[in-house]
Amino acid sequence: MSPGIEQLFFGIAAVVATVSSLLVVTRRNPIYSAMFLIVMFAAVSVIFMLLDATFLGFMQLLVYAGAIMVLYLFVIMLINPREGDLPEESGVTEKSFAAGIALLIFSLLSFAISHSNEVERLSSLGPIPLIPEVSASHGTIRAFGLELFQKHLLVFELTSVLVLVGIIGAVHLASRGRKDRSTASSGAGEGLVNTDV
Repeated sequence: MSPGIEQLFFGIAAVVATVSSLLVVTRRNPIYSAMFLIVMFAAVSVIFMLLDATFLGFMQLLVYAGAIMVLYLFVIMLINPREGDLPEESGVTEKSFAAGIALLIFSLLSFAISHSNEVERLSSLGPIPLIPEVSASHGTIRAFGLELFQKHLLVFELTSVLVLVGIIGAVHLASRGRKDRSTASSGAGEGLVNTDV
């Protein structure tokens, strides 16, 4: 693939990832947010593949856009939010304030990164030459597995525990909501019976 075509695909994937991530946090319906999150994961997967990280790109699709999103959708369907339970749409003032805060944080982070000592040190070195030879195991599944399950095993396990706790919390909230609704409906039924008597 020529560099021009590669940069074009990279730009398209970056725009799709940015727009879909904005749509994730601005949609009122959580199912729509989850769908846009899948689109964002797919765009990030394309970016990984364009950076020659093919294995990471496939894992992004299989793990995040596949398994993790199935869990998210399962939890959303388990909670089963009704139209009346969804939060009210924010006004123009709240949206403008949130956009301004997000832009301010982005500007501060960009300024801090661009003026950091590490970036200034690397920019003073000039163009970094490309490394002509890499290790034979670079980018292989074995190298990725060793990196993940040796150096980052604790973070990997903590992430799985965090997802599990989220699912347990969603099940608890859903069961409590069902119990409250059944109590309310039985109370309304008793009221109707007493009125008829």
